[in-house]
Amino acid sequence: MYDFSKVIEQDIPIISMGEVLTSIKSITQVRHGRPGLRFYLDQSDKRMCFLLYSGTCIAKRTNDSLVLSTIRSPSIFGLQDFFHAKSDMHLLAMSDIEYGMVAVDDFLSYVDDNHLWKNICYMLMLSATRFSEYQKETVGISNYELICNLLLSLSAESFEIRATTTALEYIQERSLLSRSGIMKTLATLKEGGYIVIKKGLLISINSLPKRF
Repeated sequence: MYDFSKVIEQDIPIISMGEVLTSIKSITQVRHGRPGLRFYLDQSDKRMCFLLYSGTCIAKRTNDSLVLSTIRSPSIFGLQDFFHAKSDMHLLAMSDIEYGMVAVDDFLSYVDDNHLWKNICYMLMLSATRFSEYQKETVGISNYELICNLLLSLSAESFEIRATTTALEYIQERSLLSRSGIMKTLATLKEGGYIVIKKGLLISINSLPKRF
């Protein structure tokens, strides 16, 4: 749900995360996962850090399955809510992935021993930027604006997500809007020639009117 092109310095956080992921292979096993595999960050009373080497996942709120973000490789997930008593998010693989998992305490010790805090700082700065943009795009706006933002977000997703997720499903999973309200808005935008949808899939966005 985040347009990475909005980040001014794209290379720094990506390179920083890549360096950490490459380095930490010495203490974790890189595994392969299939689409649909779920990952929880609380295991055996330990908080876990998820390391995504390749592929795409989505982060979901556990209590209601609301999709909060799309996670693309390279990425490190699990530090953002470390100070919560229990993580309220889990990850769902959307494509074939390569990943590793390591206890947060072990991860932090490794970072400390190998002087990787600057890399982690860049990573968390990117997370803060993502969260700030998420707030702007989803909080305190009209239902129509939210639908438009999510359509734009869908259009920027990977081919795997765009080819397998209907516009209705994508918006419903990422908002608390009613199915009927979403369908009505999509139908009106389609009839007006603002978007092209075939078999429920978003093909293209021609333009989106500012008001509905």
